[in-house]
Amino acid sequence: MSKKNEYHVLQGRSAGFVTRLLAYLADLAVVAGILSLSGWIAVLADNVIEQLGMDPGVDLATMYVFMIPFIIGGYFVILWSLTGRTIGKWFMGLKVVGRDGLPPTIGRSMIRAIGYVLSAVVLWVGYFWVIIDDERQAWHDHLAKTWVIYDYERLGRGQIYENYRRRTAKID
Repeated sequence: MSKKNEYHVLQGRSAGFVTRLLAYLADLAVVAGILSLSGWIAVLADNVIEQLGMDPGVDLATMYVFMIPFIIGGYFVILWSLTGRTIGKWFMGLKVVGRDGLPPTIGRSMIRAIGYVLSAVVLWVGYFWVIIDDERQAWHDHLAKTWVIYDYERLGRGQIYENYRRRTAKID
C-alpha cells in the first residue's frame, strides 16, 4: 500500500490544534487531580506509619515524588492502549488511532508518551507542529505512527462515520 493510500483513510478526520489543545488541558486537570489525591494518600500513609511507631526504612512521600512520572505516563499509556482515548480526548470527541484505525498498542503508546516529552522539550514546537503538518500530526504522532481523529460515533454522528468508512474501505 502506498503512503498516499495509507493516509487516505484518515484524511478529513484528523483533529485540529485547538480541539487537541482543549483535550490536553482537560487531561492535565485530570492528572493534577490524580496526583493530588495520590500525594495526599502517600503523606497520610506516612503519618499513620509514624503514629504506629513503625519504621519502614523509607519515606513514602519521597518515594511518591519519584513515582510521579510513572503515574502521569501510566495515565496516558493505559488509556490510549485500552480505549484509544484519554478522558480529555473522550470529552472532546477525539481518539488516537494507528494506520489500521485501531487504538495504539502498549508499545506505540509508550513511544507516544516519550514523544510527548520530546514534543515539549523545544519550546513545545512538537505540539504546534499540528498546525503546519498536512496530516495534522505532532512530533509524538510521527514517532508512534498515530493520528488523533474525530470520533464521530462519540460525537453522535455515527451514521456519517459509517458511511465514510464504507466508502474508504472500497478504496483499499
